[in-house]
Amino acid sequence: MFRNMNTAAGPRDAKVTGDGRIAGAYRRARFAKVVVGAVAVGAFGACTVLARMNYAGHAKQPVGSLSIPQPLYEVVRRNLLQGGVLAPATAPPDAATTTS
Repeated sequence: MFRNMNTAAGPRDAKVTGDGRIAGAYRRARFAKVVVGAVAVGAFGACTVLARMNYAGHAKQPVGSLSIPQPLYEVVRRNLLQGGVLAPATAPPDAATTTS
C-alpha cells in the first residue's frame, strides 16, 4: 500500500540513477541545459551593458535650434534677390478665348 521513500518514483528516475548510457545521456543533457542557460544570461547582461553605454536616456544639455541666425538669413536672402536667383512668383498668363 505505501511505497518505500527510498525507491525511484518512476522509470525515468530509475534510468537516471543507474549506471549506463542512458544515465550518461541525462547527465550530459542536464549539463548542456545549464551551459545554455548561463550563456543566455551572460549574453543578456552583456547586451544590457552595451545598450546602456551607447544609447542616451535623456538629453544632457538643452537642445539648440538647427536653423541659421536671422541676420545671416537676411543677408543671404538679399543677395539672392539682387542676383536674380530668387524673385517673387509671377502670375500665370490670363486665359484667352477666341471668338468664332
